[in-house]
Amino acid sequence: MVRDINTIREIRKDNTAVNSEINLEEQLKLLKSNIENDITNTHTEIKADFSEVNTIYSVKPYIDSILFNLIHNAIKYRHPDRKPCIIIKTKLEDDFVCLIIKDNGLGIDLRLHQKNVFNLYKRFHTHVEGKGMGLYLVKTQIVALGGKIEIDSNLNEGTTFKIYLKQNRHQAD
Repeated sequence: MVRDINTIREIRKDNTAVNSEINLEEQLKLLKSNIENDITNTHTEIKADFSEVNTIYSVKPYIDSILFNLIHNAIKYRHPDRKPCIIIKTKLEDDFVCLIIKDNGLGIDLRLHQKNVFNLYKRFHTHVEGKGMGLYLVKTQIVALGGKIEIDSNLNEGTTFKIYLKQNRHQAD
């Protein structure tokens, strides 16, 4: 718990994090190689469409962590009766890059849990191991980047996360 609190404090106070150019296709490829065993063992299919936005300018460790947590959760909380499928795509919306991550997993009953989805140590499925920290970290990192996150989920159908990151139109400056 002390380690968790220290991680959270570091994210909240780290205003000096360095932005860099991030190729989302390359990041996903690296992430997939890091969790290759999980993907193979669960027969997870990951489809990506970065045709609208392939490169963002942000804090690389935060983007890595956000992608890892959401993709890993999609695999971890897969529906037992179907092959896991994760769809990732990007869109431009006003001054934001919207990163959409959709799965066909167990879903979350938002009528019961909407207020607690991004709270620390909150879990909605207890049949697998976890601490209930992943979604909290995801939201904390997105907020630290000046963005926001939205969730749409239906129990036994799946979950869609929309992550809005500020679009820096002068990334090379």
